[in-house]
Amino acid sequence: MEKKINSYYGMAYNDYCYAKAGMQVGEQLGNYNGVAALCAQSAEKYLKAVLEITFAKDALGLMHSHNLRAITNKLKEAYPELELSTKDMKWLGDFYFDARYPGDNFVEVNKEDALECIRITEDLQQKVRNLLEQNQIERENKKAQIQNLDSFDL
Repeated sequence: MEKKINSYYGMAYNDYCYAKAGMQVGEQLGNYNGVAALCAQSAEKYLKAVLEITFAKDALGLMHSHNLRAITNKLKEAYPELELSTKDMKWLGDFYFDARYPGDNFVEVNKEDALECIRITEDLQQKVRNLLEQNQIERENKKAQIQNLDSFDL
């Protein structure tokens, strides 16, 4: 799978790599908030990588949303075989704000939760990669069929 930085998939992978590297920083600081927040961002972008190829204009509202549960539910309609966990996405998505900004909802992320964030993100990455690769194969097959039809002399 191509990891161009100027794509949802590429940016998701970038955030995921920073989250994994952030585990060492978490050890030094005694909290893993950066890891959790980056995993939430990564998951959002992985989901949007699928959303943009599937729904195009129909999903414009969700493309501007940070609600992983809502995005997941929309994708589950189109791809039930994707086996996304709404519960995991909701849990991970809560870190997007709660681990990044001080206030009443602030949470301090521990190592166990950070490792679970990484696990969820890795699982999502694998599922999205497989789906995008399958989608690309199907597009190439359709393109080849059209080219074959164009080559027939009538």
